[in-house]
Amino acid sequence: MAAIDASGDEVVLRLEDNERSLMVTVFTDLAALLAEDDDNDGRPDSENWEARLGLVERPRPQDPALLRLFPDVDPLDEERSQEFRRLTEFDLQQAKAHNVRIVLNGLAKGPSIALSHDEVLAWMKGLNDLRLVLAVRMGIDTEESQEAKYAHRDELEESEELTLTLYDFLTWIQDRLTTTLLSDLPGDDDT
Repeated sequence: MAAIDASGDEVVLRLEDNERSLMVTVFTDLAALLAEDDDNDGRPDSENWEARLGLVERPRPQDPALLRLFPDVDPLDEERSQEFRRLTEFDLQQAKAHNVRIVLNGLAKGPSIALSHDEVLAWMKGLNDLRLVLAVRMGIDTEESQEAKYAHRDELEESEELTLTLYDFLTWIQDRLTTTLLSDLPGDDDT
């Protein structure tokens, strides 16, 4: 079973081989999903600079999971959302992909993964993005739909039950990483 401990300036995440293997699989899938969004459509690399500068239109994602990761800035103003997407989405996609690479590099270290403060932050962001994708795939888009999913958990198909279990596991890891970082903050009695 996974465990998370603080050790000096590092946070140590210990995973069983099956937990680590599962996380490698789902984070590799997330990396592929993010790469789909960054598809150059055969454009030369010189146009990537144009994308970085916001000179290239970025279409609104058709995949609901990608739309959750790259939402409209103003659902009521399509033009404003398109302009914001053009100016920010490339960098946001690159940052999300970078966080996923940090997670995958950490998972490659073996069952005991020592993480620096910055790596923990990247893991927290990567876990959040993966949880958002899973939530969309399971039809969880509000607190009420999440509660309904859990209330009828015994009625779920096996694949959906496994996805929900994975969602819970990732939530637990994200919560423990967050709690570990917060415990290092000075409190009221630490003057």
